[in-house]
Amino acid sequence: MWMTNASTAMHAVPRHRTTSPVMRPMAILSSINSPRPLKRKLNPSPQWKPARLKPSAKTAAKLFSTAFGLLALTGFSVTPASLTTADLILKNGRVYTDPLAGPTEGQSPGPVWSQAISIRGSDILSIGTDRAIEKEKGPGTQVIDLKGRVVLPGFNDAHVHLMNGGLALTRIDLTGVPSIFELQEKVKSFAAANTAKRWILGQGWDHTVFPVKKYPTKEDLDSVVSDRPVMLWHSDHHLVLLNSKGLELLRISTSTASPKNGEIQKNEKGEPTGLLFEEAAFEAEHKVDNPSSEELRQAFVAAQNMASKFGVTSIQGGPIRGEDEVKVIEEMYNERKLHLRYAMWGNIEKPQEFLALKEKYKHLPEEWVNFSAVKGFVDGVISSRTAALTENYSDDPPNKGEPMYTQERLNELVLNANRLGLPVALHAIGDRAVTMAVNAITAAKRQLFNSRLRNRIEHIEVAPPFVYTKFADFHIVASVQPSHMVYDNESQNYNETRLGPVRIKNDFAWKNFLVSNAHLAFGTDWPVETLNPMVGLFAAVFRQNLNGRPVAGLQPAQKLTMSQAVDAYTLGSAYATREDHVKGSLREGKYADVVVLDKDPFKAKDLDVLKIPVYLTISGGKVVYDGSTPELKAGK
Repeated sequence: MWMTNASTAMHAVPRHRTTSPVMRPMAILSSINSPRPLKRKLNPSPQWKPARLKPSAKTAAKLFSTAFGLLALTGFSVTPASLTTADLILKNGRVYTDPLAGPTEGQSPGPVWSQAISIRGSDILSIGTDRAIEKEKGPGTQVIDLKGRVVLPGFNDAHVHLMNGGLALTRIDLTGVPSIFELQEKVKSFAAANTAKRWILGQGWDHTVFPVKKYPTKEDLDSVVSDRPVMLWHSDHHLVLLNSKGLELLRISTSTASPKNGEIQKNEKGEPTGLLFEEAAFEAEHKVDNPSSEELRQAFVAAQNMASKFGVTSIQGGPIRGEDEVKVIEEMYNERKLHLRYAMWGNIEKPQEFLALKEKYKHLPEEWVNFSAVKGFVDGVISSRTAALTENYSDDPPNKGEPMYTQERLNELVLNANRLGLPVALHAIGDRAVTMAVNAITAAKRQLFNSRLRNRIEHIEVAPPFVYTKFADFHIVASVQPSHMVYDNESQNYNETRLGPVRIKNDFAWKNFLVSNAHLAFGTDWPVETLNPMVGLFAAVFRQNLNGRPVAGLQPAQKLTMSQAVDAYTLGSAYATREDHVKGSLREGKYADVVVLDKDPFKAKDLDVLKIPVYLTISGGKVVYDGSTPELKAGK
C-alpha cells in the first residue's frame, strides 16, 4: 500500500507449463502469455568421461564404445552417476507437489502429496517416495529427516516495500500500541536511547485501537520530545504525524497550502495539527527519509533475514529507492550473499528512468534481480477515507475519496508503460479506482493486442461485481493482501459502518476472482503488515479477525481452501512476474526454493495457523534458515 550465490544448476529450464486454481487453464493463455526465457547465469555442468585406459586395455575400450553406441541406437540413455546424485535430500515429509489443473467453481481439487524431494545445485532433482529418492544419495549427499513435516514451495510475496521494511526494523515499532499514552512512552524511551539520531522516526500506530478512537496531534508528541523532530507513520502508511519541531524543519505553517492529492490538516485556528495525509505525507518522507548507503545495506540484510525466517524466498515491490537500492542488491549478489529473489518496480511516471537502470544493471541475473514493472497509485486507503468510491462513505458523506488521476491521464500512463514493454502495478482500493484501473489496462490491451505483458492491480479491497470477468479475459493479475482484512482485532478496512451493507459484500472478495478464472497473487504489503505468510493464509481461509471473531468468518462465502491460498502465495505470485515455468511449485527442474513448516497448515484450526513456525528455508538449493540451529534461527 506504500505510496512511494546460486549453486551450480544441473537442469535446463523445463519446457512444461503448470496450471492451478490460480492460473487460467486456457489455450489462448498459453499462446498470448507464453513464458519468456530467463537470463539464467548457469555454471557449466560437470562433464562425465570414462576413466583413462591403459594401452593394454584397448580391447576393453572398444567393447565399451560398442556397447555405448548400441544403447544409444536403441533409445536408451546413459546418465552419469554424477548427474543423478543429489546434494540434499529431504525425506519422510509431506511434499506439496504441483497443484492439479482444472478448478471446479473456483474450488481447488485438493493438494497432491509426495514423500521426499531431492536437490542438486540450485534446482529440484526429483520428487517421489523415500525409496525412489534414496537411489540419488551419494557419498556427499546431505539427508534431512523431516519426521512428517510439510514441504511447500518457497513463499513469493507479491507486494512488499523491502527497504522501508528493513529500515523500519531500526526505528520505533508502534504496532499494536493501545493508547496515545503508550505511544508517547515509546517515543520518549526511543529518543533517550538514541541521542545521536537527528530525526526520531517510527511507524505502525493505529488510532482505531485507542480507547478514544481519535488521532494524536503534535501537542501529544511535543510533551515528550520537543528539541528534536519526530515523524511517525500510521499503520496504513498513508498518514504521518509530526511534532512541532518536525513541522518547523519542513517549513509547514498556517500559510502552507495542501498539495494536490494530499492534505495538511489544520485546526479551527488554521494551525497545522501535525497530521499529513497522502501526498503531503509522501512529500515529507522524501525530504526526511534519506538513508545512507550503509543504512540501506543494513536494512536489506535485516529484511532478507526476516524473509528467510518466514519462508519467503521471492518478493515483488516498490517503487524502489532509485539506483542506491540497486547498488546494495548488486553488492550482495557479488559477495554471494543474495538469497532473496527480488522483482523490482519503478515509478509509472518515470518509466524511462527505470529502463535505464535495467539496462545499466543487465549483468545481474534476472532470476535474482528482475526489473519487473512500474507502479502507479489510483487512490488512497479506506482507513483514511481516501480510497476512491463510486458512492459516499457511509460514515462520512459527502466524501467519496478522490482518484489520483483522471481516466484519460491514467490511460496514457498505462499505455506508455506497456508500449515500452513494462507491465503496470496499479494501487486501486475503492470500487471507483478499481474500475478506472481495469479500464486503463483493457484500453492498452486493445491497442497493443499482441501484448504478452501481465499487468496487475494491487489491493482491490472493494471490487464492483462486473470487473471479475475482465480480470480473467484480459489476463489482469489480482494482487491482494489478505492480512489487510484482519490486521487489527476489529478491522477498519472490513468495516460495514464505513462501506454500508451492500458494498461490504464485495470487500476482499477473493473467491470471486477464482470463480471467474482470474489470476490471484498474494502478498503482505510489509511493513504495513507483517511479512509472515501465515497471517495471510489464516485470513484467506478463515476470514476472522486476529481475535478469532466472528467464528463463522467475515463473508464466509468468500473463504478459500488452504490449497487455493498456498497456490496464490506461490504459483500465483510467480505467474504475476512470468516466472511460473521456473518457480512457484515443486517440480523436477524448477528452482529449489523450498520452505518446510513445523506444523501442517492443512490440518490446523483457525488461530493455530498463526502459530506455525518455519523449520527450514531453502533458496536456490541452499539452506538459508534453520529453525533448529540457533545461529541461523537468529538470522545471523
